Amino acid sequence: MTLRFVDSFDHYATADIPQKYSSSANSPTISAGNGRRSTACLRFISFLATITRVLDAQSTWIVGFSFRVTTLPASDTVFLTFLDAGTNQCDLRLRADGTIRATRNGTALATSTNSISAGTTYYVETKILINNSTGTFEVRVNGSSTNWINISGQDTQNTANATANTVMLNGVIANTDMDDLYICDGAGSTNNDFLGDVRVDAYMPSGNGNSSQLTGSDGNSTDNYLLVDEASQNGDTDYVQSSTVNQKDTYAYTDMSHTPTSIFGLQINMVAKKDDSGNRSICSVTRSGGSDTDGTTQALGTTYSDYRQISETDPNTAAAWTRTNLNSAEFGVKVAA
Repeated sequence: MTLRFVDSFDHYATADIPQKYSSSANSPTISAGNGRRSTACLRFISFLATITRVLDAQSTWIVGFSFRVTTLPASDTVFLTFLDAGTNQCDLRLRADGTIRATRNGTALATSTNSISAGTTYYVETKILINNSTGTFEVRVNGSSTNWINISGQDTQNTANATANTVMLNGVIANTDMDDLYICDGAGSTNNDFLGDVRVDAYMPSGNGNSSQLTGSDGNSTDNYLLVDEASQNGDTDYVQSSTVNQKDTYAYTDMSHTPTSIFGLQINMVAKKDDSGNRSICSVTRSGGSDTDGTTQALGTTYSDYRQISETDPNTAAAWTRTNLNSAEFGVKVAA
């Protein structure tokens, strides 16, 4: 699997950032109405604000997101970092003149000729190969690397390992906005390169699906989708639950209204917890073409967290998702153990 993580920033509140990210610092926020399509975005209130997503050790990472700053920084300021167990391997920095600089933990590797302007939204993508001598570092802005950064045969390795396992996004200045985030690794045969300027949309349950076996907080299993359809999850206010292994719910979802050129994949987000001692796990359920497909089993903790399942292909066709198949599919959750 090469598509590793996506975020639209449209289905949770600022208080829920710790459910989605491994860590955050200096109060980044979810800012309603300031995203690229007048939806929400991630807003950093200072250059000290960060969010971190720990993944696994890979030599190649590809990261894309929309990017807008209100003003340019007074000096080189990091906005994207690749770390090996907490130590900086390489990063991208925005400079006072709007150019972008690639560094190996502060040692300059390349600086763009082009520059960005304050108040303008750009889609920034970075692909990095970490290696002591054959490393590569490419930056594309709005789909082009011309006059941005595209270097090879570089030392992009700062630690003893030729890998990074963590992606960190950093604020540049007050009200730095990011949206439509994707993270891919370089493994596999698909989604292992730049995806281009993409949009990430959030869809919420809009109707009952084929299975309604979980019990709602209202004491029944009728119209369970109404208990999990909030754009921002509300904890114990309303929910569905079960202690019976193999029970599941699936839900219909709001249709995709636009027609994309490609659907690179989807991410099923399940906000869940267990409410007692002992082991308990869940998995996602995708219903397509009349058949249910279970996702990876994931163990639950005792506080709410966001559990994710990436699906790059339609399990019914083994091909990329289409708008038609996505709109007719159902997604849900199952008690796995």
